[in-house]
Amino acid sequence: MKKILSIVLALLFVVSLSACAQDQSEVVVVLTSSGYEPYQMVNEQGELIGFDIDLMEAIADYLGWTIEWRDVDFDGIIASLQANQAPLAIAGITPTAERAQMVDFSNIYFNSEDGLLNYFIFNSSTPIEGLEGLEGKVIGAQLGTIQAELITELAETYGFTVDLRSQNAQMIQEIFNGRMDAMVTERLVAETIVATNPTLSLSPVGDAEANEFGNAIAVSKSFGQLDAINEAIAALQADGTIAALVAQWFVE
Repeated sequence: MKKILSIVLALLFVVSLSACAQDQSEVVVVLTSSGYEPYQMVNEQGELIGFDIDLMEAIADYLGWTIEWRDVDFDGIIASLQANQAPLAIAGITPTAERAQMVDFSNIYFNSEDGLLNYFIFNSSTPIEGLEGLEGKVIGAQLGTIQAELITELAETYGFTVDLRSQNAQMIQEIFNGRMDAMVTERLVAETIVATNPTLSLSPVGDAEANEFGNAIAVSKSFGQLDAINEAIAALQADGTIAALVAQWFVE
């Protein structure tokens, strides 16, 4: 009887260990930067939501990871990855040659040429008609973004002052207060901002050479999971998950 009891207990111990192993998943720190609707924002309950958040959670599910989210300023993301303070970041990031020297990038997970064109956002009472009308004005963009690089490059040619901020909400308030004439962001983000702020309007920047298309996950060069991430992206594209998230979060 004791022998049978010992065997049963041993089997139960093995089953318990197996269950624990299945419950455990790799915890991966992922950086993002909220306040960039509809990619990533914080809801009334203080939770991160948005297209990038849902996509990264789907990738994590596919790979068996558990995400530890860290909400940081956008302009510090690439440096943090380079310093191995986190392995991944997803925040509407556009790959560039300069950034690729510091981090690796996944395959493009979202590429909508029309949606990623750069647009001005401004007070409807003081419209912006294009680059030629910017002389003497103050134009904003989010620190560390493609749009920040764009307006910095164009400022001398078109005679405007650049004002870079860490959050879109800060620039919206400055436009309302009359201390900023316009801000620049991609169209899908601009449309979301204007939809919730009816006194604001938008118009295209109009410089075709300045528009870069496609978002990717930024990956620390020391993190050896780039191929796995690309496999997950391909699988989520193939099964329609990414298309469903685009339909959920973006209004075309």
